[in-house]
Amino acid sequence: MNIHDKSPSFIFFLCLGDVPSKSFYVFDKYLKELGFILVPVKVDQIQSLISASDQEQVIVLSSVSDAKEYKIYNEKVRGILKYILKSKRLTFMHLSSFSKLNDQKFYSILNNYFFMKYPINAKELCIKIGKYHAMKKEQRTVWPGGRRAGLGAGVV
Repeated sequence: MNIHDKSPSFIFFLCLGDVPSKSFYVFDKYLKELGFILVPVKVDQIQSLISASDQEQVIVLSSVSDAKEYKIYNEKVRGILKYILKSKRLTFMHLSSFSKLNDQKFYSILNNYFFMKYPINAKELCIKIGKYHAMKKEQRTVWPGGRRAGLGAGVV
């Protein structure tokens, strides 16, 4: 993250239960060190989050590490994931110890769904998320058109 950037950048963490899981606090610690604020969100808040956020890129982390979270993810998130991922402003990073939850084959064409299998080094992942956020922010600020036409020397 750029130290000259005054506005805080938010990363969102999908809560599958009533309270954030233990992994939320681990990622929160490392992301704070990088200057990000990790915000817990519920499944039904994601769609409004995309439209209400003024960030160029909305990054949502999802962690499924036990059978209870696995069941909730399958019931509440998996069905609406294809609709959520249609927004190009959203990046969904799914962390899980259940390889059956890997939906990469369905969403790889969208380029905004990433599946990572536990165990994973949280600090290294947070550094990669920070670099990804900076790359996406830079891509959005680059002018998509070419250079402005001008008169060259020797034109009469």
